[in-house]
Amino acid sequence: MAQNKTMYLIITWIRLFFGAHLAFSGWRYVLTGYVPEIPGIGGEWSDANMAIGMYQAVKYMEAVFGLMLLSNRFVLLALILEMPATVNIFYLNTFIVAMPRQLFTGPQELFLNGVLLLAYSGYLGAALKPRLEPLWLWNSGRAYKDNYAEQIRREGGL
Repeated sequence: MAQNKTMYLIITWIRLFFGAHLAFSGWRYVLTGYVPEIPGIGGEWSDANMAIGMYQAVKYMEAVFGLMLLSNRFVLLALILEMPATVNIFYLNTFIVAMPRQLFTGPQELFLNGVLLLAYSGYLGAALKPRLEPLWLWNSGRAYKDNYAEQIRREGGL
């Protein structure tokens, strides 16, 4: 029991740390327009993303996802939606820019998001099944209570 509590506290700390990181990064841009100086071709890539509005979209998403993680609301959704940006940041920081600061922040972000996705991966069980029957969102609670999906399958329904 103590081991589960310790693991819960570790995961909670990681969630809060990653949430604070995302919230700070996103809200710093939202409130001040701050864009860090990125050297070389990474800076050109960042400028191109700014020109098409992608950089701004990612920063607004980081601000919202950070709040989701900090408030412990829709955590798995935030982690899944943040993962493409996380992989992009990791690749850019680690392989393209590869300056000391970026060599820390890129892998750190991938590590935090990856560990949290693993910690919450038990909720992704249905995504790993090779075959699923349709189950409307409004019926999903019944799937746990009375095995609704199995009942539909037996009755030859949807």
